[in-house]
Amino acid sequence: MDIMQTSDSSHHGIVENSPYRTPYGRHVESGNLGGSWYFSRKEIEENSLSRKDGIDLKKESYLRKSYCTFLQDFGMRLKVPQVTIATAIVFCHRFFLRQSHAKNDRLTIATVCMFLAGKVEETPRPLKDVVLISYEIIHKKDPAAVARIKQKGGL
Repeated sequence: MDIMQTSDSSHHGIVENSPYRTPYGRHVESGNLGGSWYFSRKEIEENSLSRKDGIDLKKESYLRKSYCTFLQDFGMRLKVPQVTIATAIVFCHRFFLRQSHAKNDRLTIATVCMFLAGKVEETPRPLKDVVLISYEIIHKKDPAAVARIKQKGGL
């Protein structure tokens, strides 16, 4: 019986010896991470677009921790299972492997990741609820802001 080895990337359509291609030959704009799903700490740190945009390792670690904390609180308020929260965190980590923290608001990306994780894990929440709860957490020090979004958006 012929079993395909995990090192055989031909079944993924990956162009051999090209660190700038992902599955199906699409170009990667973010360094040399290629199409692999697994990266060493060294690979992540050396290819970080955030680092290239002037964000140091300590700041990037803080930003990652902050969106993880946000997602945990967010998921609990949405009453989704822990697996959905974990999926949202993985989605965020994967996004920021390819994109810079300097060019993307981490809480907006985290909100989108939670919405998508709900769909993937079959625990969806209405977009209205996702946006409202995210906004409440982000603006928790400004109660008037929550009242404004409820009034303006008809939420």
